[in-house]
Amino acid sequence: MTKMGTKKILIAVLAFLAAIIAVAGAVLMGLSAQEGNQEAKGTQESIETYNPQINSADFTTKIDNKYLTLIPGTKHIYEGKTEKGIERTEVYITNNRRMVMGVEVVEVSDRVFLEGDLIEDTKDWYAQDEYGNVWYFGEDSKDLVDGKVVSTKGSWVAGFYGAKPGIVMKANPQAGDVYRQEYYPGQAEDMGQVVALGVKIKVKHGSFSGCLQTKDWNPLEPEDEEYKYYCPEAQGLVYEAGIEDKESSQLVSIEKDSYEKQAEAKKPAEYLKRDITEQEAKEIALKTAGGRVTDIDIEKKFGKATYVVEIDDGDGEVDVIIDLDTGAVLGTER
Repeated sequence: MTKMGTKKILIAVLAFLAAIIAVAGAVLMGLSAQEGNQEAKGTQESIETYNPQINSADFTTKIDNKYLTLIPGTKHIYEGKTEKGIERTEVYITNNRRMVMGVEVVEVSDRVFLEGDLIEDTKDWYAQDEYGNVWYFGEDSKDLVDGKVVSTKGSWVAGFYGAKPGIVMKANPQAGDVYRQEYYPGQAEDMGQVVALGVKIKVKHGSFSGCLQTKDWNPLEPEDEEYKYYCPEAQGLVYEAGIEDKESSQLVSIEKDSYEKQAEAKKPAEYLKRDITEQEAKEIALKTAGGRVTDIDIEKKFGKATYVVEIDDGDGEVDVIIDLDTGAVLGTER
């Protein structure tokens, strides 16, 4: 065979090998893409499959779960030291009720003070199912600076914008149990896991035994994991501590029959009992002026505390003014 013939054969062999490598690469890329698609599909399915079936007849406002008992008139007070100063939290179980997804829920006031100044004012809504699980149906949350509301981020109501209720305390928790506490996509996705039962713990308010330890986390903020301890004798939470930041808060006192009539009377307009949440205000505004919500704020209009919902209706921006207490549309402004 001539040198020229040998060279042609060698070139042909190399071309054949290159073709095989190209095909193999394409196959591997296809498999990788398929696996990626399957993984993405699995993630999407895990989100879509969380769809608790809520039947209002299965729920009650009598919440007597041994680890989380909500008796109206009871106030739990917590204190802890943070990098910003001393933080005090007052959790007060009110007599207020409201309807969420057709379920009557208990309203719990959760107020946080930093060095004596109110920085968070939240209303949480709970109900207990027929098995004893305590469900969380949403919250109306407000952050404050110098007495003024600066943000309502974190507010959500089950049944609006894809938000769904979750379980905050199981009827019969077992070590290893994992449960979704809330679900408002991209906004509120807290999870919980039972770590241990029969735990003993000592806090400023006293020593407790037979307690439940949980680990709470939020997939949206994975660094904010924390341990919580719930004790039957205290009818709820007694201690919580961040796993990463080490900041903690402990129960310092429990007040019974602590009806806050005078405190409520002294509150400015935006702190009075509210029936309309931010999500509901957005829904009302969109029915009044179709388009896209671009902003929402709390302002005093027409002598009332109102939500001012800014909407882009295609022709420009229009403000829909909604009574913060009743949900009535008081007017629109361009």
